[in-house]
Amino acid sequence: MRILVLLALLANLFLLAYGQGFFGVAPHDIGRTPSPKPFFNHANIHVGPPSP
Repeated sequence: MRILVLLALLANLFLLAYGQGFFGVAPHDIGRTPSPKPFFNHANIHVGPPSP
């Protein structure tokens, strides 16, 4: 009985790792193209002089 519980636990861990993309591209990311810009575009931030 302990072997079955251990086997079920290992199967769940494998499916979790597969779904998160540890063995390559995650299933929900297949077919998506990456964004051309990063989410945080720090190049557009301009710091002006301090206020008096």
